[in-house]
Amino acid sequence: MPLPTSHPHQRYSVSGYREQSSGDGFAWSCDLLRHGQSFGLASDDGRGDGVDLTFTDTARGEEFLAAARSLHPHEDRPADVLIDELITIRQMNALDQVAYCFDEDRFEERGEHRLAEPGLTFEQVRETLATRYAARHPRIWDRNRSAMVPVTGDG
Repeated sequence: MPLPTSHPHQRYSVSGYREQSSGDGFAWSCDLLRHGQSFGLASDDGRGDGVDLTFTDTARGEEFLAAARSLHPHEDRPADVLIDELITIRQMNALDQVAYCFDEDRFEERGEHRLAEPGLTFEQVRETLATRYAARHPRIWDRNRSAMVPVTGDG
């Protein structure tokens, strides 16, 4: 079942993601969108200081920060976490192939994932993972949920 449109992962998105090497790491920036309408810019200089936010619409910016705090109440920088999730969602949904991961992959930490053979459908990959690799606890990228979900059970 897809996430409701009120969920922050459905309400907000990013566009125009740009990345470049910055001596200390990778600097990046992207536009912040609310239901497809720009309301700000997020950027990171790659020095480990966290994400810089610039809002062109203050009310939408405050709404975004409140949504991030609500979604990630125990994080020190909840907006950074939400932006990271939105970038991951954008990148994963743009893939031409079905993505999946196993327990040993570090998807949440490092984005490590695998790609199925070109041309295979979500259901074909899900069935193969469930029957051949169940012991490795496979998860598959579900575009409707914007998340990696278990291939067995109610996922």
